[in-house]
Formats: sequence, C-alpha cells, structure tokens
Amino acid sequence: MVVSASTIHRKLPSISFMEKVARKRIPKFAFDYLQGGIGAEACLAGNRNTLDSIQLAPRYLLQQPIQPKLNVTLFGQEFPLPFCPAPLGLSGLIWPNAMEAIARATTHQGMPVGLSTFATSSVEDIGQIAGKLLWFQLYCTASDDIENDLIRRAEDTECKTLIVTIDIPTATRREKDIANGLSVPPEISLSNIAQIAARPRWALETLRVGIPRFKSLLPYVPEGSSLGASTLFLKDMAEGHITVQKLKRIRDRWPHRLLVKGVLTIKDAKLCQDLGVDGIIVSNHGGRQLDAAPIPAEILPSIRRSVGAEMILIADGGARSGLDIARLIAVGANFVLLGRAFAYAVAAGGKKGVEHAIFILQEELKQTLAQIGCENIEELPEYIVQQDSYPALKSKK
Repeated sequence: MVVSASTIHRKLPSISFMEKVARKRIPKFAFDYLQGGIGAEACLAGNRNTLDSIQLAPRYLLQQPIQPKLNVTLFGQEFPLPFCPAPLGLSGLIWPNAMEAIARATTHQGMPVGLSTFATSSVEDIGQIAGKLLWFQLYCTASDDIENDLIRRAEDTECKTLIVTIDIPTATRREKDIANGLSVPPEISLSNIAQIAARPRWALETLRVGIPRFKSLLPYVPEGSSLGASTLFLKDMAEGHITVQKLKRIRDRWPHRLLVKGVLTIKDAKLCQDLGVDGIIVSNHGGRQLDAAPIPAEILPSIRRSVGAEMILIADGGARSGLDIARLIAVGANFVLLGRAFAYAVAAGGKKGVEHAIFILQEELKQTLAQIGCENIEELPEYIVQQDSYPALKSKK
C-alpha cells in the first residue's frame, strides 16, 4: 500500500504519535519490553523530566537573519544530522526485520546506524546495507574466542566504529517482561497467543520472516540446540563487569574508532580517555539497568568538564524530539542516539515510518535553532538558561 506524504504527516506528526500507533500494531509483551524500564521506572521518568527542565534562551534581536546548520563533524567525518538510531536489542520482536528498515532509511541519508550484538539481524546483513556507516555495539562475552570473532566479523563488513557496552554486568529483572513471560522465542501462553492474534499484521510478518533469534550469535550456539537451549547458552555466555584490562585489549585489537557506552561517572570517563578511546557514550541504558542511575542530561556537564572540549561525547536518555536533541547538545553532547524513537517509527510505519521520523526530528531541530537564534549546532551551550548552573560547559566555548 502506498502512503501519501500528506497522509503520513497527518497520522504521524510526531514521535509521540508514532508511539501511540506502535502500541496498536505490536503485541503488548513486545510494547512493554520496548517502552518499559526497570524497577519503579524512576530512572526512566528521570530521563524525561530532566530533559523537560532544560530551558534554552531565545535571542530574537539578531544583527542579520540566520540559516541553521544541522551538520556535525565527528572523528573527522561529516554527518548531515547530529543524531542517529541507537543499537536496539531484540529488534525483530518490535517489528520483523526492523533493523533492515532502520538501516536502509538512515544510511540512505548518510547517517550512521547502531546495531546491537543482541539484535535479531546479523552484523553481516546490516553491514551489507550500512557499510562504513555501521556502528556495531559489542556485548563482551566470557569467551575471548567468540568476542574476537565478533570483532573480526564487524571489521569484515567494513564497519569502522565499534561500541563496547559496559553497563550490563549482570542479568536484570524487569517486572513487565517477567509478568509477560518474555523470552526468545516468546513464551507460548494463552495471554501471549491472544496478544499476537490481536495484531494480525505483526503476526503475519513474523510468520513470513521467522521467529526472532539473535542472528549474530547463532554461529556460536552448539549445533543441534533447541531454541530454549540456545537461549540458555547465550545467557551463560554473557560477561560480567568489563575490566580495564579487557577494554585495553579491545582497544589494542580494534584499529578503528572505539566508543564506550554506559559511562555515567567522571572516573569511568577519565579511564576511557586514558585508554585512548575515541568517544564516550553517556547513557543509563534508557532507564533499563539501574533505577537509581544518574541521568545523562544531568551528568553530561561535569563529564564534559573532566574530559575537555576535544573528547567526543555522545548521549542518549529519553530524547523524543528535535528539541530534546538540542537540549542534550546544549548540556555537553556532540551527538545524540535515539533508541525508542526509531523503534516506534519502524513499528508504526516500517521504512517509511523511519524516513518520516528523520524528517520530523530534522525539522524540529531546525525550528529549535531558528527560534533561539542559533546558527550552528556547536553553539547551543551558549543558549542555556541560567548558565551558572552549568559551569562545566564553559570549557566547550
């Protein structure tokens, strides 16, 4: 079915509308997994509330009109926009072949795309689409052989950016997922069957594509394992805390750009900097790991002060609009990752939904810069209201 531009504008005018449509198109257990946090979801709410508290001071009386520029340079490479999709675990549960749709839409516009080790699309499949624009998120494993092979496979796809995730030292208990019996493959309960039956489009697409599996990890599962046994093997394979020694070994092994994701303290940020990483991703994993974790938007200024103006800081944590992207850049980030926003987009409208999400975020960001009189992205820290509350940002000017 061809969807006209005017129709998609009316039905999906914002990421918030996409979230509402996504809720109606995917089973409840899948939506709960996507939307939910951990514990009482205080961290999840904190991400949102902190972003809402950041105010930008408009300067209406300018010497001359401006044309906001949204491009940004990272690692010597220019990107058309200062944001991209974050890596998304269990992507095929949200929508079948979600990562293929997201990768095609974003890389077509010259944007990078994050891919999780625990996505349901393989590094080879997404690498074929994204090439050098692939940012592969490595979940370290208890097996050095598996870890090294994952790194090799990423390199073989022409991937130039490796993301090492450090914020999953232990398995988590997410109440909604436990109540829903969420697993890979999904638990076959009467409730889940009813939820799937209520979403026939999702069910038919899943039937066509196949049950979601962690395709990048399948080569390491013992031959002949059942789906249940495969899941247990992958769970046991997970690494605990990522040591400084392990991170150094990966830094020495990986010849291209290395980012570290899950940094929330000055101490960890300085350790990463001392080890020679190329960038730091300030993230609390979308409020999904520790319900008492710091909020990226709050900790960014102090991390910026500690690592200086030259270190690339990337942030995530609740961004749903172009205004939110501007807010995170204003408090110290160079670039922003959006996870749930792109997941809602692909669930609401497939590849066209993702393309429209990019358009929305671009227009909202451009509008924000025009409204406050800011011509260049890197000047956003100068527009923070009550700048004395953000002394760390002075080092960026």
